[in-house]
Amino acid sequence: MIKKTIFTNWLLVFTSIIITIILLEVLVRLFGFTPWHFYQSDLNEPTINKYDSKVGWKPKEGVYIFPPKSDNAKDTTFTTLKDGSRFSGDSINVSKGDVVFIGGSITQGVAVDDKETFSFYLQNKLTDYKVKNYGVGGYGAYQSYLLLKDLLKNENNIKHIIYFFIEPHEIRNVGDASWLNILTRFSKRKHVNLPYAQLDKNDNLVEYLPIKYIELPFRKYSALITRVEKKIMRIKLYSKYKDEVKISQKIILKMKKISEKNGSKFLFINLYSDKDKLKSYVEFSKKNKVTFVDCEHPLIEGFRVQNDGHPNAKSHKLYSDCIYSKVFN
Repeated sequence: MIKKTIFTNWLLVFTSIIITIILLEVLVRLFGFTPWHFYQSDLNEPTINKYDSKVGWKPKEGVYIFPPKSDNAKDTTFTTLKDGSRFSGDSINVSKGDVVFIGGSITQGVAVDDKETFSFYLQNKLTDYKVKNYGVGGYGAYQSYLLLKDLLKNENNIKHIIYFFIEPHEIRNVGDASWLNILTRFSKRKHVNLPYAQLDKNDNLVEYLPIKYIELPFRKYSALITRVEKKIMRIKLYSKYKDEVKISQKIILKMKKISEKNGSKFLFINLYSDKDKLKSYVEFSKKNKVTFVDCEHPLIEGFRVQNDGHPNAKSHKLYSDCIYSKVFN
């Protein structure tokens, strides 16, 4: 009799747990949440990155062909050289040294052809320099800084180091959980390990090794599990959004410091930010003697790659004209 009572109690507990889980699953789905899924948009694209234990991911050498983004578009060629830079054309001579670009996807030229990036256009104008484009899709300032540190170990002829900023770099720098979630859903691109930086209680920058998004069992079938994953990552990667600007600016100062230590001129170029953020970065640059250039232009219809959102060749031409006139002319 006692054994039967114990069994009945445990059965009730188990049944209650199952019913509660089912009800919670129904509830989160009613609120519009879904089980884990990868983004389908990159399934037909080549994998152009590889894992890196320090930076999270780096471009891998090769020539890649991307299918068109729209019916009236064409295939685009994406060439990564042995050193990890994107092909930017050939220089006539390099008597004045190298010009190094660092930044994210706009800098790298995601969604446009090798011959449609602003680095390619600039190489055609800067006949006495070698333009080296080390922009990487998905990078913020912190990953760009880590990459720059590695570059400077082997490069000694760099005359200009230019970091291209867009406002979304800020959340990438602080290890935002939602950003890591997005990167992981584009898993074929190998954007799945994110290094980040935060501030300690004394306002000092603390650097963290790449972290990967958590993977719980049954995530592909349960919206509840996916929500639990997200909650865990938000706790683990908790960041004070009021610090994202300060952290980004501290990283930029680190870029400036190691650039000048290498004998290179450092420049900070804005490609996209709202007016308030832009004002704060202008003031920051003046205060810290950082050479700042604003090359933003509206990415309105006709200046974006259709069905993608990245700047098209027309935009890249405008970027190159701005950089050339404000930096090299």
